Amino acid sequence: MTVSDQVDRLDQALEAEERLYVELRDLLQQERTHLVDFDAESLERLVETKELLAEEARLLEDSRLSVATRLAEQLGLASEPITLSRLCETLGSDASRLADRHSRLVALLGAIRELSEANASFAREGLGQVRETIRLLGRLLPSEPTYRGATSMRPAPDVGRLVRGTA
Repeated sequence: MTVSDQVDRLDQALEAEERLYVELRDLLQQERTHLVDFDAESLERLVETKELLAEEARLLEDSRLSVATRLAEQLGLASEPITLSRLCETLGSDASRLADRHSRLVALLGAIRELSEANASFAREGLGQVRETIRLLGRLLPSEPTYRGATSMRPAPDVGRLVRGTA
């Protein structure tokens, strides 16, 4: 297989990765909306889809690495660490489309990282608020209610005032 053929195959692998990462970016944007809406069912479906995309990304990466390794060997770079930047530098003007894809992939991965971090932060913040609410409610509820008669229940003194006052 010629160097040009290997460049074409690498370009195809990068194109497939780019499409996948665009889809992942879009899913992360949807995830943010579902987090804000507390839409657990939609979040569950998104997680399943993201897991499938992660597996597909792993397979695409393996394919890309295999093609890049063969290309590097043909270019005499087998002893060096293989990076897309290094391949583009060695190929020169023949790699302009690879360089363009590389730039788009770097930008996409940056956007994905930012969205992931923002979603994780939002989810942690929401979980913290839920925990705090549960903690506060736990302090307001009577720890040991006392019973007077067969039909009424009375909380222990000075416990659960907010609940009694608003109920």
